[in-house]
Amino acid sequence: MLTEYHVYNTIIEIRRIDSINTVIPASNSTFPLFTVKFRNSTLGLWKISLSEPVLTLPSFSCYLVQIETGDLGDVYKIRVSCDDVPGFKGWHLKSFHLQELHTKQELNFECNCWLVLKKEDKELVKEFPAVTGGQKTFPVYKYVVSVHIGDRWGAETFANVYLTLYGKRGDTGVRKLHTSLTKGRKFQRNKVDSFLVEAVSLSHLQKVVIGHDGEGYGAGMYLKMVTVKESPDSDKEWVFPLWNWLDTHLGLCETVCEIVTV
Repeated sequence: MLTEYHVYNTIIEIRRIDSINTVIPASNSTFPLFTVKFRNSTLGLWKISLSEPVLTLPSFSCYLVQIETGDLGDVYKIRVSCDDVPGFKGWHLKSFHLQELHTKQELNFECNCWLVLKKEDKELVKEFPAVTGGQKTFPVYKYVVSVHIGDRWGAETFANVYLTLYGKRGDTGVRKLHTSLTKGRKFQRNKVDSFLVEAVSLSHLQKVVIGHDGEGYGAGMYLKMVTVKESPDSDKEWVFPLWNWLDTHLGLCETVCEIVTV
């Protein structure tokens, strides 16, 4: 039995705005920083690494990359991330354009943002909805994610904490919880830390996956719950209760867990 596979040649054009704080690779270098993920209407996920492109044409305004992909389907958002490598001062990403070479079908994504930890956005992961007919297909929300640490001895952690939100319309991908909106050291005993996680609308939230990397002495933490709002002003709140340890020797004996909403 023969199975026919279609190979699609796709042009990706990434436009940037020059800045003193922008790292510009040498003309003979590869494109070292970006990973792009495409989310389509059937909730499939395609990942493309731009670290070794077939064709790279650097200039003062854009990078043009030609790659082979499978059928991406009806793409409605992309997720762009880059590595926080030593000496990386950040990128200002203006726009992102995708063209299927056979059909000439194009998708446009207006970005106009920094991917850097030292600017106002403080993010190395960004999501952008496709723009069709001059309109975005879905809104972008700044979800307020609150991590509730329990009131137990040793409940706090100094480890790096990561979280993924899942909804009816896909997920956010793994996000490191960098900057708390609450003053003081993060993830301390009987403390609630809130973080902004920007993503294309996920519709109704269903679950979260949260965990830490185990860095530091006594890295385990006692997590009461995670609560999520669609925006700082939203009355709608999803609750993900745990009331257990994220620790290699206590409670679940795991540092990562999946929690469904109640």
